[in-house]
Amino acid sequence: MLRSLRRSVGMLAARFRYRKSREKVISFSHALPEAESVLIILPLWPAAGADHLVLLAPYRARFEEGHMTVVTTLSRDSFERLLPRSRVITIAPDEVNPFFLPRQVVIDRVHARQYDLAVDLNLDFILPSGYICRESHARIRAGFANPHADTFYNFQVRLDPDSHRGNAYERLAHCLTMFFAEEGV
Repeated sequence: MLRSLRRSVGMLAARFRYRKSREKVISFSHALPEAESVLIILPLWPAAGADHLVLLAPYRARFEEGHMTVVTTLSRDSFERLLPRSRVITIAPDEVNPFFLPRQVVIDRVHARQYDLAVDLNLDFILPSGYICRESHARIRAGFANPHADTFYNFQVRLDPDSHRGNAYERLAHCLTMFFAEEGV
């Protein structure tokens, strides 16, 4: 009960923060092929045995490692070996406040770079990752559709409730790569 109340207060705070901001109308078929840098938010509470290299593969094929930033709760060492030229932002549990919003120190790390594309790979809407995605100020902020997602993402992929959720990452990557292919990239 208390956890749900705190999450609701966090959501209200986020909506209040973004209440006056208006999204610019953009053409995804132009903006995605022109994208040079990407912020990828990995599942913040990953399932045991999740292979993050598989999740990152479509983005590694499109973006140079030096232009990729990965946000994770996992050990920084494992990613620095796998992606030596990419930037890794780790989030410790104490870097999320009681209302499920990331603390300013995390936001400052995200603001240290500019991003053209931000992708949240959390299947269920998780307030910290949605907030980070929005705070990235990327032109395109992609995530999975959810009743709360409109505040944080401007490119949403709806999951079929009857289908297996295991192919959700491939579906999101496919939707994005359709636009990459339009310009011959």
